[in-house]
Formats: sequence, structure tokens, C-alpha cells
Amino acid sequence: MANILILGCGDLGCGVGEQLAAAGHTVWGLRRQPERIPEPIQPLAGDFARADALPPLPPALDTVYFIATPGEFTEAAYRHAYVDGLCNTLAALEQARQHPRRIVFVSSTSVFGADDGRWVDETSPAEPTRFSGRCLLEAEQLLADSPFAGVVVRFGGIYGPGREYHLRKVREGVRGQHEAPVWTNRIHREDCVGLLTHLFHLDEPEPLYLGVDDEPALRHELLGWLAQEMELDPPGTPPMPAGEVCGKHCRNARLRASGYRLRYPDYRTGYRALLDQLATT
Repeated sequence: MANILILGCGDLGCGVGEQLAAAGHTVWGLRRQPERIPEPIQPLAGDFARADALPPLPPALDTVYFIATPGEFTEAAYRHAYVDGLCNTLAALEQARQHPRRIVFVSSTSVFGADDGRWVDETSPAEPTRFSGRCLLEAEQLLADSPFAGVVVRFGGIYGPGREYHLRKVREGVRGQHEAPVWTNRIHREDCVGLLTHLFHLDEPEPLYLGVDDEPALRHELLGWLAQEMELDPPGTPPMPAGEVCGKHCRNARLRASGYRLRYPDYRTGYRALLDQLATT
């Protein structure tokens, strides 16, 4: 059985920790509010973004997950969480002379920066145009340059319980018909947890995976479909917005080749499950 540390043990981290602990592994979770970490994960109080607030590391770590959540959408917050946080983590591991089998770093498809509708995969150049992608890419490079084996997962737009942005937009009347058509790439929260847990079990994972489902979707089609499922609009074809298509298609062939099978392979199966769940709560 392995010793596992989850830095940034929020929603995704708790999901991963619960699954690995249920399999018999010893799991520690670190966050600023450790009282919010469920059993059987062992809570640690701390803040990895501050070197003086990182507690002593658990012994003989096999796997470390780094799942940061910036406090706000600013460059300073992203740099603090991802770049400073990972730098402090790597330094603490080296100082403690620990040699984990791998560090799993949660990143985002925003590092690509492509906005012309092209297909991208793990071999595509990362050319971020926004500060969020630039900070993430800098942190990815820190891990690549470190003495530790790293696995980076670039997630697309995560949705699921507690992540209901598009449902709120639909209720507000947004359908996307007045904006240029844009490709979006989504993944259900349960598949994020499933993929991160799956990576723990792989003997020789690739250094980079795109965490997206099988079917990129035009945003106005997603919003129109949701409006009909929520019975806010009558059945019919969503209006097609004018203009050139932007955004990007993310390809998940490497994820599939790893052996992971998506529970929700497209937005329709995932959002249907979410709507059903919300209807019963």
C-alpha cells in the first residue's frame, strides 16, 4: 500500500483521496481549511503557496497530487497558487530527501491559446495568450525541469455538482446566438476524479494528458440543448450565430489509449445525469 499526498484537497482532491483510501492506501490531504476534508483522508493544515505555511511532509511518499485553486482570477493569484505553490512543494520534497514515484499536476487546456477552431492534442505547441495559461505553463515547466517524474493533466471545462455555470447562464436567458460560434471542451467532475485515480495505477504513464470528453461542442449548441432539456425553450434547432468559428477542438486519444473509459463521453450524457441529480435534491 502507498502513501499519497494531495496538495489542494478540494472537490477533486477529496474525490481522488476517498477512492484511493477506500482501496487501502494511506492518503493525506492538505488545505487551508482541513476541517473540510472527509474521512478517511488524513487532514493537514497548510498553504503550499507560502513556504513558511507548508507543514512537514508525510513520510515515504509514493505519489503527490498538486491541485491548486487560485483565490481569484488575477495574474498575481494564479502565479501565487501555481508557480509559487509548486516551487515550494518541489523544494520541500528535495529538502526532505523524498523521491515520490510521480507528481500529478492538474493544469488546463488554456495553455494552448489556439482560437481558430483547430484540433489540438498533447503534441500541439502551447502558446497561451492569457495570464492564466502562461502561469500554468510556467508551472508545468518547473515540474519538467525538476528531478521528479511528473504527469500533467490539462483539463477542459469541468462541470458537475457544484460546477453549474452553463445551467445558470441558460436560466439567465443566455443562448449564445449573439456571439461568434466557439468550440468548447468539457469533462464531467466524476471523470476528472476517475482519470486522476486511474493515473495512480498506471506503471508507465505518459508525461501529459488532455482531460476532455469525446465530443467538443459549439457553445451555442450546448446552451440550446440545455434550454430544451430544462424545458425553458421549445424543441427545435438552436439558432446558428454568425461569424467565424473560434476556440479549439481538444483530442483525447491519449487518454483513451491509457485504458481509461469515460463515464460521461459527451456533454449530453453528463448534463443529463447532472440535471437528474439536481431534480432529486
